Amino acid sequence: MIVAKPTWTADIHGLFSAPYWIPAEQRAAVAASWAGCMNGYFVFLDDPDSVRTWSETIYQHLASRNMPLTLDQQQFWPIDALETFRLWVNQGWRLDASSPFDLAERIPPPDLPQPVKRVRQDIRALSVEELNLYRARLDDVMQVGNPDSNAPWQRYAYIHTNWCLHYQEAFALWHRAYLLYLEQLIDCAIPYWDWMAEDASVDGSPQAGLPQAFLDETYVHPHSGETRPNPLRYAAAKDGCSKVCSRAAVSGVDCRYVQRNPLFYTHGDDSRFDRARLYGMSRIFQQQVVDALKFTCFSQPQGVPGYPWANIPVFDPPQQDSLYPNRTLNFDGLYEQPHDNYHGWIGGDMADNAYTAFDPVFCSYHANIDRMLEVWIRAHPEAQYTTQCLLQPFAGRDATQLTFTSADAWRYTTLGDMAQDSRHIGYDYGVPVAPQFGAPKVAAGTCCEHRATAATAVESAVGPGPWVVFDHVRCTHDTYLIDVFLDQPDAAPQHVNADNPHYVGRFSRIGMGLVDDKGRCITHGVSRALNAARNAAALGLGPHDAVQLSLLVTHLDSGRVLLPDEYRILPGFIAQLVWDDPRQTLAGPPAVAGCCAAAPSHTPGEPT
Repeated sequence: MIVAKPTWTADIHGLFSAPYWIPAEQRAAVAASWAGCMNGYFVFLDDPDSVRTWSETIYQHLASRNMPLTLDQQQFWPIDALETFRLWVNQGWRLDASSPFDLAERIPPPDLPQPVKRVRQDIRALSVEELNLYRARLDDVMQVGNPDSNAPWQRYAYIHTNWCLHYQEAFALWHRAYLLYLEQLIDCAIPYWDWMAEDASVDGSPQAGLPQAFLDETYVHPHSGETRPNPLRYAAAKDGCSKVCSRAAVSGVDCRYVQRNPLFYTHGDDSRFDRARLYGMSRIFQQQVVDALKFTCFSQPQGVPGYPWANIPVFDPPQQDSLYPNRTLNFDGLYEQPHDNYHGWIGGDMADNAYTAFDPVFCSYHANIDRMLEVWIRAHPEAQYTTQCLLQPFAGRDATQLTFTSADAWRYTTLGDMAQDSRHIGYDYGVPVAPQFGAPKVAAGTCCEHRATAATAVESAVGPGPWVVFDHVRCTHDTYLIDVFLDQPDAAPQHVNADNPHYVGRFSRIGMGLVDDKGRCITHGVSRALNAARNAAALGLGPHDAVQLSLLVTHLDSGRVLLPDEYRILPGFIAQLVWDDPRQTLAGPPAVAGCCAAAPSHTPGEPT
């Protein structure tokens, strides 16, 4: 509560000597640490004259959260304490109730939050009118249904086909720029598809599968009143031919438009078993996101030897471990795995990098990829990035322009431009409709409300290992699904089930779909890992047990299961079981100073 007429003896001294927002048993120690820190700067927090002399500077540093010097989240001053201190200064630093007032605006009111240009809302939270306005922008501005090579949608999607970055530090941030450029074109926020909803894996839940917005046959144009084909479903595929039909026409498929797994269009008893199993897989992907959020390093620095600028078009034999020094795992590496998994899970055009961006679900899917990235960024304000890495072909600090031919590096959007709190760039996220997977049951606060904690007590209790580690991971031309099992030597497609304790999860390898001729590919690979701790706990396995690791590798286009001799020659398809925490055991270069510092636990939007 703000004190309207504060005095030093009654109110202000206590803010420094016994801060009420700190647990009672810790107040004396915290206050002593503050005093000790500030004594070194000749600021004495128990002396009203010293505090008066430094009062404006003290307020500025407290309000901007540059103090306390410990940077402990719970020690930051709450708004009512700050405002009480500001009133004390502006009323003349009164010592006690008998002291006279000396009114002056020595400290102006604090800055209000800077408004953002756009707020991306949960697509399930949009009204019919709001949703149809977004559809109309895609229809009218982007001509989503037009397969002509000069149609805006075709040109926009081809940017991803030709320039997207993966398997590197720039992965998520390049895609952040890609969405910002579309929002500039349509002057409209992209609604996000919340695939992190708690019950997204439960068949019959309104959060399961693709949102209805992508399944509707038609919509009513908000300006003309016409009933038109829904552009979120009937989008022209790459060059007017879906990946599904790239080899030959498919019976019952309109090859002109993007395609997805047909199970998303079923409901009720129609294909219930297969649909429920498909939806159940998303629980594993969600847990992979939660696991990734626990890592405090964002990435290896861009361009460090052994890490790629992107993917490769040819399959060299695996490198020896001695030639591959950078195996440490980090947030972006672990986060790219569930990203790939969802692409393969949606299927059709979304499961091929050359075709994926032609499906409008890509934009809403990646808006949620960006939302969860934002959770990590806000929780790690001290994170370091290779800020000058270019995110071509985007130009300008907010990626609102394109340039394909400029040799001037300064024109291009950089990784550092995008690796910021989204509100600094000019956009934010609305609150999700549903509770979030892996988050504690708390009142909704902001769009990004999520914590990197396990979903159940069992998951919280398991240790850091084992991990299933894939080394030398590089690009493939086609898309493959790698399903991983512990102690299930007879693993078959019917065993791919989130409820199977032997089933660790999926590592999707989304194919490039074309030979890369843009110089984005290198010969070194990266490491990827799946957390098998929950499986080991469920099966009672320990580090000294003989554990059989089984892989089921499926070629997505044909549905054919590959034999071991077939997939061994592909890059990064061999796995090993690592029992210790790979953050500690996998060899790597010395960490950049500050890169892996402990991160504050504050979640965006929560009171501090």
